[in-house]
Amino acid sequence: MNLLQNSVIILTGFLLSEILVTAWLHQRLIDLLLRHTGKNLSALLTAILLISYTLSIFISHTIVVISMIPVINRLLSLVQQKDEKRIAASLLYLALTFGSNSGGMASLTGSPQNILAIALAELFTFDGRSSITFFSWLGAGVPATLVLLFFGRAIILFTAKKFSIPSLFSENSEISAPFPHKPLLFLISNILLISTLSAVQFFFKPAPILFSLNTIDLCFLLYGTIFLFVALILPKQSFNLETLFMNTLFLLLHLSGFPLIFTSRLCRELESRTGIPLNGVYTTIDRFLQRLFDRVWALFFCKPMTNLDKPNTNSILSINLIMKDLPCFGIFLLVVVGMILFSLLKAWDNPATPEVDGYLLTLAKSTILNTIEPFGNHFLQLLSLIFVIIFSSELLSNTTLIVMFTPLASALALQTSLSPIIMLLTITIAASSAFMTPVATAANTLAYGGIEHVSLKMILLPGFFMNLIAALLTALLFSFLSLLMS
Repeated sequence: MNLLQNSVIILTGFLLSEILVTAWLHQRLIDLLLRHTGKNLSALLTAILLISYTLSIFISHTIVVISMIPVINRLLSLVQQKDEKRIAASLLYLALTFGSNSGGMASLTGSPQNILAIALAELFTFDGRSSITFFSWLGAGVPATLVLLFFGRAIILFTAKKFSIPSLFSENSEISAPFPHKPLLFLISNILLISTLSAVQFFFKPAPILFSLNTIDLCFLLYGTIFLFVALILPKQSFNLETLFMNTLFLLLHLSGFPLIFTSRLCRELESRTGIPLNGVYTTIDRFLQRLFDRVWALFFCKPMTNLDKPNTNSILSINLIMKDLPCFGIFLLVVVGMILFSLLKAWDNPATPEVDGYLLTLAKSTILNTIEPFGNHFLQLLSLIFVIIFSSELLSNTTLIVMFTPLASALALQTSLSPIIMLLTITIAASSAFMTPVATAANTLAYGGIEHVSLKMILLPGFFMNLIAALLTALLFSFLSLLMS
């Protein structure tokens, strides 16, 4: 899938998740599951795990995490005692990250790293890359990740076994939980449309008809434009030009002011988490934005905008509420980690020192091969390589590891008796199978930054056991796939 199609899927997936959050689909599904399985901690954790897994198969797992964070924070707001809140936050964090990371590995579009792997396969022209399609990935990914999810649930429930947090269920304990037919139908119809277009692209690969765009590209572009218009601009009630223009101006103002809005939100979260007094910074930013928006609004409608937090009730989604729900601290952590790793990669690939870079690449390859070579059995060599990648991902980002290991894929494939394309996919899945630390994956970082009171001590051991199981399953899966393709 090319950049345009991936961008449309990510954008519409995010807006789709926001529409579902507005309809309280996440909460309604949780209430429904709790009503039929019992109002206890195990049932709640299972509900979070299953919902985040299922949505992450079709919507990017980072978007799912961003959408689920407000639901989890709403649950945590019911807990008043500090120790109970820390325990609840840590367990819900585990359920969210285990589910979203597993779901992200299940399909080609579930994680940006999966799409990166396909792009790298094209770049390095690995044989067999044409066999990796949306449906072939789904066919192998779903059964394997369901097994991983089963073990993940067992680990979470074992961790939660000695805890009881009744205050999580004290609000509306007898609330009715009707099946959310319309939101689910809306979700399924959009997933089917995206899946159908993706399948046509993978199987038939239409030729370009307009510049470099083919028929499927144009369909994705049209779909994304219509979705954006309906979600943020089209009047929700009765259609009229004034409301249409009002929604358009509301959207443009907030998009143009997003850097300042994000900075203000980030300062609030930093003040809340670190105690650093930043009140003067975000107050000044808010006042400036309020005055600016009021002047522009009054220019067209002869009245001020009132306040920045008031939602636009004339559209399905209100852009300012979307911005308000963003986990700014989590995104900030993600950007900081990304900048550090990007700097390391640039230092690795310095045109001024090609001899040194070549030496470093050779050194990395020889080090890795020497590490796995003592294991005479090819399966044990593959398993040890996966362990190296997974636990390296706990300190480095998975994207960085995929980029670093891809040039070594051919040599590693020869060592482990796999084809280069299977080795690349092994590297990709292994790099996404790190569950221990908050910096291991983008989903972990966003969840850790968005959910307050998560105990690092409490999440490390469950994540460690999840890493071990993921390593074994990954080795078994790609050994089996290698046999099928040979």
